[in-house]
Amino acid sequence: MLKITESPRDAMQAMKGLIATTEKIKYIEALQKCKFDVIDVGSFVSPKAVPQMADTRDILKSLDNNSVGNSKISVLVANSRYAKELAYYDCVDYINYPLSISEKFQIKNLNVNHARSMQDIDEIMNISVKSGKQALISLSAAFGNPYNDEWSIEILIKWINYLKGLGLKYIPLADTSASSTSHNVSYVFSSIIEEFPDLEFNFHLHSKSDTVLEKVESAFMAGCRSFDTVYGNVGGCPMTGHELVANLDTIAFLDWADERGETYNIDRNALNIAVLLSKNVFYGDKISI
Repeated sequence: MLKITESPRDAMQAMKGLIATTEKIKYIEALQKCKFDVIDVGSFVSPKAVPQMADTRDILKSLDNNSVGNSKISVLVANSRYAKELAYYDCVDYINYPLSISEKFQIKNLNVNHARSMQDIDEIMNISVKSGKQALISLSAAFGNPYNDEWSIEILIKWINYLKGLGLKYIPLADTSASSTSHNVSYVFSSIIEEFPDLEFNFHLHSKSDTVLEKVESAFMAGCRSFDTVYGNVGGCPMTGHELVANLDTIAFLDWADERGETYNIDRNALNIAVLLSKNVFYGDKISI
């Protein structure tokens, strides 16, 4: 069965006009009813760097008081100080920290080098254990490096070994800057699944629409069964320094899965309602359900 993480956080973070918190909450609650395995709802980061995420605390307070589904909730943090604060929210299951195997992008994204990031990760692991939550360390630049740092499968395996040594069993791999091709997606997943048969890997994909399903197919054929999606394929990382490249579209992915006869947990009828509410979030419509 396919495991699907829906990421309204990744969809919203780069939008220029601020979205009303009430509309975000309605949309996230609608997504919970769709039975996504995980929903990535927001981030604890500098509001100056990502102003669209400044209301994540308000969203979590609402979810603490009114949980409407069984989807696990993930929130991204920029450092261990934010992780310590996040640990107090009952609705949160995953504390997500982004680690790039490209040190240049790690500095560009979080303004810290690898040494400082590893200190944060150690602290986040401890915070997660004490709070009963799960640390989620995602590896970006996993399919190539557009910042002129050295990249190889051996470097990626070294970082996976580091995370495995911390006790992590589930590791998302991100192509944040759309560096991948269908060939190297196949190469990466085939290599690491063979090297780490006891670990589970997730694919967080940014790609031009004309090649996105080729890359999904390559990851699937190599053994990946966990994917991040975003309805309407909107979003993108605002810290890459490159043109924003959209996420894997939820509907396109589900249609691809249906054509293959693959199973998943999503309630398509509930998703149709969430799609209507997404118009309020992404396009400023006034739709009531």
